[in-house]
Amino acid sequence: MTASGSTTRRQWIERALPQHAGVPAPVDIDWATAHGDCHFAILTTNGPTLLDFEGFGLAPAGYDSALLYAYSLLAPQTANRVRAEFPLLDTLTGHTALLVVAADLLQSASRGDHPELVELLHSLVKSVAP
Repeated sequence: MTASGSTTRRQWIERALPQHAGVPAPVDIDWATAHGDCHFAILTTNGPTLLDFEGFGLAPAGYDSALLYAYSLLAPQTANRVRAEFPLLDTLTGHTALLVVAADLLQSASRGDHPELVELLHSLVKSVAP
């Protein structure tokens, strides 16, 4: 999915959301610069500082905070804190980012990655799908 200058592409979103998340792709997407692989293993505690920018590019606005949130779903207190720190996730723009991230992680899960997140990701999709 990562490509030069883009973390996520519109064509991928149009294919992946129906295929992996079971929802149609949104018509309007707000795009923003994103790290592209935001999770706790690339955050330092002194700062914090983001490391590892190989996925840097354009993505739906809120993609990084949505990804951090999705990766924290197995730790509900942490997930609640991430959601509280990033109020964008509770907007239409944030819901789009959450859907794209859920589709991305569900696609990875279809190849055997993060099977423990699958049920939680499907619940996330249901909670934010239009």
